[in-house]
Amino acid sequence: MEITALTPEGFRNLAGGRIEFHSRLNLIVGDNGQGKTNLLEALAVATGRPSFRTSDLSEALRAGEPRILLSARIRRPEAAPADRDGHLGARISVGAREQFWNGERISRLRASRLAPVVFLTARDLTRYGGPPAERRRALSRAAQALDPEYGRDHAAYEKARASKTRLLAAKGRFDADELAVYEEALAISGGRVAAARRRAVRILERHLSESAARLRSPFADLRLEIASDLPADGPAELLADALRARMTERAAEERRAGRCLAGPHRDDVVLTSGGTAVTSRASSGENRTLVLAWTLAETALVGGAVGTAPALAFDDFDSEWDPDVLAAFAEALPEDAQFFLTSARPEAVRGLPLPAGVLFRMTRGRLAREGILGAGRGGADVRARAGER
Repeated sequence: MEITALTPEGFRNLAGGRIEFHSRLNLIVGDNGQGKTNLLEALAVATGRPSFRTSDLSEALRAGEPRILLSARIRRPEAAPADRDGHLGARISVGAREQFWNGERISRLRASRLAPVVFLTARDLTRYGGPPAERRRALSRAAQALDPEYGRDHAAYEKARASKTRLLAAKGRFDADELAVYEEALAISGGRVAAARRRAVRILERHLSESAARLRSPFADLRLEIASDLPADGPAELLADALRARMTERAAEERRAGRCLAGPHRDDVVLTSGGTAVTSRASSGENRTLVLAWTLAETALVGGAVGTAPALAFDDFDSEWDPDVLAAFAEALPEDAQFFLTSARPEAVRGLPLPAGVLFRMTRGRLAREGILGAGRGGADVRARAGER
């Protein structure tokens, strides 16, 4: 899969007009605040993903614009003829978001599978030590890549949870039969969500352990575990029964608290080494290495699920990373993938084993091609040659 071009309109500070990308390496450089991260965010939204900066996309609407329009040209030589090439688009206005493929409206899930991309941004640096919600989101991405029905099950679970919470907030002044309906919907959808997450965590753990070893992480015997109210493993039906039992056990507590106290929305994901959580032992640099290992693991998992190497979008990719670890990370990336890297420095990729590509400069939201990058795989330096075409 290749994203050959992007046309943004009304998105943050990005200038309108078609941006042509290289099939392999795209290095976007520029000073802070010029729009480098905005470009990666636009790629995320165009390909069906949530923004990694805001939950309200109306915040990305440029002042004075009625809507956001994003169109990405996609080339998919590995796909069936009907889906081989086309335009993947997003139209966003206040309170509304639509995705399109060649003019036909599609789901965000289908958009993300038509153009698989793995993103690594500053938000991911708190993957292991930050709030559980970030780890749940990362695990959900893996679960959805493996199981297209996961998104529907997760949405059904959250809808039932919101309805149950509304009743519980009434502090006893509700219809018990109505509560039972929502709890049964919670049990069924929650069991499916829990089962999909457990399948995903097993595959992600294997890839993460292999990737950490390739990056020469000092942590061995890595285990990725779900900390949950429910059993550590089992089919959806068994997990649904366990959730029913947990809701019965905690019914009085839930009524006092006015909210749901059992279910997958309370899950956490814990990475351990030798039985101890790595967050209690890893230095800042070691933590960053494990973030890169997770990124490689997600890339391998998504590639295996969709049948093609996903693109990688890595924001501020050379900032405070250990050079040797970054070189090992670059060496471990898929040979046939496309990369979007942002940095403040044109020489950021020098010496890294990356493919040939193009150097762009972002200035006040406008992207201009500045030169080419020589191939670094196989030991050659990567060189920016400004002005060469």
